[in-house]
Amino acid sequence: MIALHDFAVWLAHSPLNAAVTGHSWLVPEIQVVHIVAIAAVVVSAALINLRALGVIETDRPQRVVVRAWLPVILGALVVLALTGVLLIASEPGRALFRTVFWVKLGLIVAATAVTAAHGFGAPRSRLVPCLLAIASALLWMGVIFAGRWIAYADGWPGAFS
Repeated sequence: MIALHDFAVWLAHSPLNAAVTGHSWLVPEIQVVHIVAIAAVVVSAALINLRALGVIETDRPQRVVVRAWLPVILGALVVLALTGVLLIASEPGRALFRTVFWVKLGLIVAATAVTAAHGFGAPRSRLVPCLLAIASALLWMGVIFAGRWIAYADGWPGAFS
């Protein structure tokens, strides 16, 4: 906790913080890019999941659909990481000291892994792809809810603000 506090204090006084907070329009613009990247992830994951459920593109193998959309997800995750770093730099105490922020990061890792798992192997039963699709959708929804919840969650006692 001490290292995280020290990092947040350093970040709050860093040139990156000054660059992001030095322009009143920049944080809202970063948030717009962040939200568009979230939409790219959710739509791509939904297309993979809908194929797994047999709703769309049933003439294409699941691994082909995953190969088409997983790069979009991964590219959007890079954009999310970059914009996320900038948003954290603008207010280090806002996210870093809220449990829901760390839950969100864990959900992103889990959702990415479950969504990517659609492309591995050929399941012998229809149940596995359906369960993966449901888990993927629930995890990505969890990411969205956690992301919004950060703004409303209380910080840890004694956290940097």
